This record gives sequence, C-alpha cells and structure tokens, in this order.
Amino acid sequence: MAETDGNKLVSKTSRNAKASKTSAKSSAPTSKPLTKAKAQTFKYSNASTLSNKPKFINLQWPNFYDFIDDKNQDLPKENQLLDEFCDRVSDLGFPLSEEGGALLENLDKEVEKRDQDRFDMYIYNDWNGWGISEVLENYLKDFNKDIFKKTVSPFKKWAYVEAVTCFLNWGDLMYWLNNEGGDSVKAIAAMIGLMVLTSYSALAEHSLFKPDSEIKNLGIISLMLLDFAKGPGCDLDIEWGCELLRMCDEAGINLDKEVRKQVDVSKKDLKELRAKYKKKQNGYKEAAEKKGWKPADDIGDKWEEKQWFRWDWKLEYKEFQKNHKGGNQHDLTKWSKKKREAYTLGSEAFSRRIGIESESESESDFDSE
Repeated sequence: MAETDGNKLVSKTSRNAKASKTSAKSSAPTSKPLTKAKAQTFKYSNASTLSNKPKFINLQWPNFYDFIDDKNQDLPKENQLLDEFCDRVSDLGFPLSEEGGALLENLDKEVEKRDQDRFDMYIYNDWNGWGISEVLENYLKDFNKDIFKKTVSPFKKWAYVEAVTCFLNWGDLMYWLNNEGGDSVKAIAAMIGLMVLTSYSALAEHSLFKPDSEIKNLGIISLMLLDFAKGPGCDLDIEWGCELLRMCDEAGINLDKEVRKQVDVSKKDLKELRAKYKKKQNGYKEAAEKKGWKPADDIGDKWEEKQWFRWDWKLEYKEFQKNHKGGNQHDLTKWSKKKREAYTLGSEAFSRRIGIESESESESDFDSE
C-alpha cells in the first residue's frame, strides 16, 4: 500500500535506534558517549494533546419518529438518566463530541448567511448552491490549517469529520446538489472523502482508530458517510466509499455491526464495497512503488477520474484550492443594506433594478396628473 498522508496508518511505535558497535574483547568504556534515543516524532498531533479528551452529547436521530412505534427499542426508561446514551449508539441517537456539535452548528449558521430565501431575496437560481459550496470550501480550508498542526489534538481533527457527516446527511442539500456548478460539487465531495481518510490516519497515529477507541462514534459516523455516498451523493461519482470501508476493515472496525434501521446502508451494500476494493489490490501495489508519485498519477479509466489507489492530502489540497478558494462572496450579511434592498423581493429598489415600475410609483404618477 502506498505510504501517503491518506492511506498509511501511522504506527505510534518509534523505530529502535541502531545499536552502537563495541568490542566483545574489551570491557573498557567507549570514549564516545552513548547516543541518546531520538525523541518520538509525530506526523499529525503531539502526544501531549491526548489529554484534551472529548466530551460527548447524544444527537437524536432526525428520523427518530419514523420508528416511534417499533417494539423493543433501545431507549431510555422512565426516570433513566441520559448519560449512558451519550457514550453509545442507540435508537435514541448517537454520540457526538461537543467540538463536533459546535462545528456542525457553525456550518448551519454559515449556510444560513448565504440563503437568499431566508432574506426574502432573489439574486440567481443557483445562489444558495454556490453559497453551500463556499461554506464547504472554507471548511476544508480550516481543516487544512489544523490537520498537520501538532498542537491540535486528533480528537479535534476527527470533530471536522463528525460535523460534516451530519451536515451531508441531514442538511438541506437540494440547492447544492442541483446547481449548475456540478464539477465543482464533485470536486468538493472528493476532497471531503480525502479529509475522512486522512483523519483516519491521524487517529491511527495514536492508536485511536480501532474498535474500542476512546472516540465513541467511529463506526456509526463511517457508516453514515457511506449513507451519503449511496444516497444524496449518488450522482457525484464518489469512489472513496470502498477505501473508507477498507481502512475500517484493516483496523478491525466492523461496520457490519453498525448497520441499523436509522442509516440506509445494508450488509449487502458493505459486501459490494468490499468486493470493489479487493479488485484493486494490484493497483495499490503499483501506486505504492511509483517513485515521484503525484496526484495526476491516480487519474485513470475512460472518464479520467481519481482511482483512489493512493492519495496525499498536502499535494491534492494544494491543487484543489486553486479553484476552490472559499471566502465570503455569497455571505449576504456582508452586503450593505442598500445592496440587499436592491435584491429583496417586493421592494421598490428590486422593481427599479429589474425595470418594473412599482405600484406606489404608479399611484404617485397618477395623483400628479
């Protein structure tokens, strides 16, 4: 397998320093001081950041009431505290870290700032979709700033994955998925997949990517990502789903055990994804052995799309951000009152802008005659 940012699970065990050679015939001390073992270095997060343990809340399933009449549900009993439901998946909901919750709340707020309907405005049909793309580009930009920052804990890096997973599954994505910038949407979806796979490696660096991890939602969040790829994102040519499953399988994280009625992914779906990555084995080997690998080397097949044999966050984000800079262009709260008024439905300024005489202006003209 290729040793890159994304698909190499970094071991936390440091390599032993070479033993210094001494004469077997002499017990005299060497004139050179013994070489001290090098301090362990980390690629993503320093070990000291692990003391910042995440606190979990319970996020209720949005489709909770679809199953309200089901029998034998795993729900709190009368007078039972909800504490234990914050640490495990149940029919009530699933664990979400407080940091993940804060990021999710901010995602929603940023999308609202770019929602022309919320402001009773009309600018362009695809305005809302472009706004969501801008929000996600900013989100990926923030992740890029943090992923290799060693003072940021792996828990915080995983929080990015938690939040965007919930947003992709339950946010109103209609405008985003159907706007005319389809290629841009596909590119963003691909980078989100790369963000997830890179985060897996960041967790593995400190033995957090495993079945009994301190991170209580590894399995269910991973399954929900596959739900997005299969459902809302089915037309985005998402090919990273089988790689997500492969990395979970190799780490012993059994997603078959996570399958449940609230998430639209079946064991049959997982079986098909496993078959898909197993067919790629030769490709992994060839990509791993290629010297001077670059992202363009992973583009193939008749559609000229990424094959996911190998990946590298630094290299691929550098290329991605050239055409996906994010920003605040679609943030309507940044507009002046006068500019917003010119696009506000029913306003005189809106009527003047599109060349329609308003009713009040017509009455004024009539009264002056």
